[in-house]
Amino acid sequence: MALSPRSGFVTWLLLAGVGLALFFTGEYRDLPLPLGWLGMFLFVAAVWFSVAQLHAVAGSDEQAQVAPGEWQAWVGVAFASALIVALIFKAELLLPQLPIHRNPDAGAAGKSIGTLFVAWLVLAQVLKQRWAGRVQADERDARIELVAGQWARSATAFGVVGIAVTLGFSDTGRLRDFSYPFIAQMLMLALLCGLWVEQLAMAVLYRRDRRGAQA
Repeated sequence: MALSPRSGFVTWLLLAGVGLALFFTGEYRDLPLPLGWLGMFLFVAAVWFSVAQLHAVAGSDEQAQVAPGEWQAWVGVAFASALIVALIFKAELLLPQLPIHRNPDAGAAGKSIGTLFVAWLVLAQVLKQRWAGRVQADERDARIELVAGQWARSATAFGVVGIAVTLGFSDTGRLRDFSYPFIAQMLMLALLCGLWVEQLAMAVLYRRDRRGAQA
């Protein structure tokens, strides 16, 4: 028996969670299987099919008012969250005082994270093609992007200042524990946190604006 669009949407979201779990923990399991790569593929596919299933749900006035920018924002929240967790989980691999290209563990982690980021960009372009012929941005979108960008800049600045303060007030012995690749990773994490705040702010602002229009 075929699943309804709503049930399919929930199912794909659950599979996305399973994919993330495999992506973050698969490489630590002593199994001769590429579970990390399998998890990343499952996550990307599940996010895509979740959006497809949500589009297949019986139309309603509320769903018709969901702008492409809001869809993109929620997808951005999902991928940015995955990238942030991946950076945090793999940060310890960059602690050795070695360049990334001479650190095989860090190199492998960087490739998987980079592939996840590329998958996000590809999925965003595919979604744009799905909405071809539909107005994807107007003055409301520009206003929301402006406000979300301000939140993102504030979050990024807060993260960079936090890293600077940590390095500036750490003891010399503690500073030796921070390799240059690790510091670079922390700066990338600050940028990603700013991106996550931007995507989340956009999604929330779109949702609030849509509900205000319906009131």
